[in-house]
Parts: sequence; structure tokens; C-alpha cells
Amino acid sequence: MKEPGKGEVAELFISIIGKKLTIEEAANESKLSIDKVAEVISNQDSLNFFKKKEDSNLKISCNYSWISENLATKIKLRTKEIEEINTIMDTKFPKHAKEYWSEDSKITRDLISRSLGEWIESELSFLAGFSLWFREKELDGNTDLSTLISDAVGENVSASGTIEFDRKRLELLKTLTTNALISLKDMSPAGKIAYRSMDVAIIKGISDGDEDYANKMKNRTLPQKEAWWKFW
Repeated sequence: MKEPGKGEVAELFISIIGKKLTIEEAANESKLSIDKVAEVISNQDSLNFFKKKEDSNLKISCNYSWISENLATKIKLRTKEIEEINTIMDTKFPKHAKEYWSEDSKITRDLISRSLGEWIESELSFLAGFSLWFREKELDGNTDLSTLISDAVGENVSASGTIEFDRKRLELLKTLTTNALISLKDMSPAGKIAYRSMDVAIIKGISDGDEDYANKMKNRTLPQKEAWWKFW
């Protein structure tokens, strides 16, 4: 498995996401020297992460295909799902990273705490958790909460509603199949926590707003002697 890691390759990659730059421009963006940028893109291993195009000047850009290749070694994905992830990374991820990974208009991540590959996979898993939750529960423009609340109170309940949530960030994975979302969600704790946190937030919100439901849910968890909402 190969990825840009935490060093100069990762620094160069993240600095040119969504751009096509000359070596001089890439050096300015990444704060690496011109010689270092030339050295990085000349390395045979770096060809997995960068594309080079000869016009009047050599221009470099990001190659995102290594992401789906790495994912395919960790989780079960169909060929078309891998192709869709490649399309997402090529066409939607640069804009996503600019919007959600930027500080002072510059895309950045802490490459000391984790590698660039880990950052990207964690983001995909995290978003897959939320995306899957909404896909499973959305019905005719509303969110069907019947099964969730019925399980919580121990009786059949019919419930739906509109949930205020910043859905724009989830657009990144909108075109993925449910199978791919499940695989990405289960790939890391970030995805599982995102998925489960929606259940907890809904149940806790209902408990805070309806004393009758709250008592029923609390009574079901009294034997465990734990906060009732930790079980949902």
C-alpha cells in the first residue's frame, strides 16, 4: 500500500489539490524549494500521486487514484464503486477540501498527527456514516424515525420529522451506492461514531422534549445503571 505519508510528498500534494501548477508555482504554494519540488516529482514512487503535463511549461497536478486503490485493499468495493470514488476524488474532492480543510484560504492538515492518506480515509468514513443514516431514514422528504423510537421505548411508534443538519458537506458522497457507504462507514471508528451519534442526538432530543417518552426509555435501561441514552 502506498500513500503520500507525512513528509514532503504529502506537503506538496495537499498544497496543489485542485490546481495545475508549474514547478515554480508549486514551490511557492508548498513552501518547498524549487529543487525539492523537482526532486519529488522526479521520484518514480511519486508518479502514483502526481500527474505531469507538458505544455509550454511543465505543469503538475494531483493524481487521486491511489485513494481508491488503497480502499480496495481494506474494504469490499465493486468495480463500479471504485470507479465512482475515482470520479468523486477527481471532480468533487478538491472543492470539498477547499471548503472544509482550509485555514486562511489554504488547504491544510496536521501531517504530524496522521498521514494524508489517514486524513482522507477518515473524512470519507465520517461522511459515509452520516450519509448512510439519512439515506436509510429519509422518506418522501421527511426523516422516518419510527423504527428508532419504537426500539427505544419498547412499543410501536409512528414518527417522522425534518432534521436541521448541514447537509452540504454530505454532497461529496451523494452518488455512492448504499453498499459503498456501509463499507466506508465500517472502515473506521469515525464512520461508526458519526452514524451512531445521529441516533443518540435524536433520542436525547425526543427525551428532552417529551417526558412520557423519556420515562419509557429510562425505565428500559434502569437495570444497566447507566445513562439511558448510551444504549441507543
